[in-house]
Amino acid sequence: MKRLSSLLLCTLLAFAVAPRARAKDNPADSHAIKSKLTSMENDWEKALVAKDNAVLANMLADDFYGINSKGKRANKSDTVDQLKTDTDTVSSATNRGMAVHIYAPNLASVIGMSIEKGKDKKGMAFSRTYAWVDTWMERDGKWQCIAEGVSELPEKK
Repeated sequence: MKRLSSLLLCTLLAFAVAPRARAKDNPADSHAIKSKLTSMENDWEKALVAKDNAVLANMLADDFYGINSKGKRANKSDTVDQLKTDTDTVSSATNRGMAVHIYAPNLASVIGMSIEKGKDKKGMAFSRTYAWVDTWMERDGKWQCIAEGVSELPEKK
């Protein structure tokens, strides 16, 4: 019985470690994941400019949770609603310095900065820079953001 328990434990550990090892050891998988998530992050910025909440809703997992740029906790519906009700007009939004970190074949984080330009509800021009980190998980063949943290950086003087 003791040998069977040891064998079962070793088998379970092998199954737990194998996917993680494959993600780190296979450059083709790693490159594909990095490319996919970088593209999705850029599509997120395009959705902000177009105020396309359907694109954003499709990217966020139903159990998404994050901290928005105002420092408030936000779930998926809060985040999508914020885009719907935002009174600012964003004319351009671009990502800078993105880095993708892969933890498993279906789990990664992306860290970067975004620069958004436009006009507020009073017509005043703005340029805002945000630092952010998004956590992505692939479920049923679909990558979705499961968590996010965003911070608006102070204006340079």
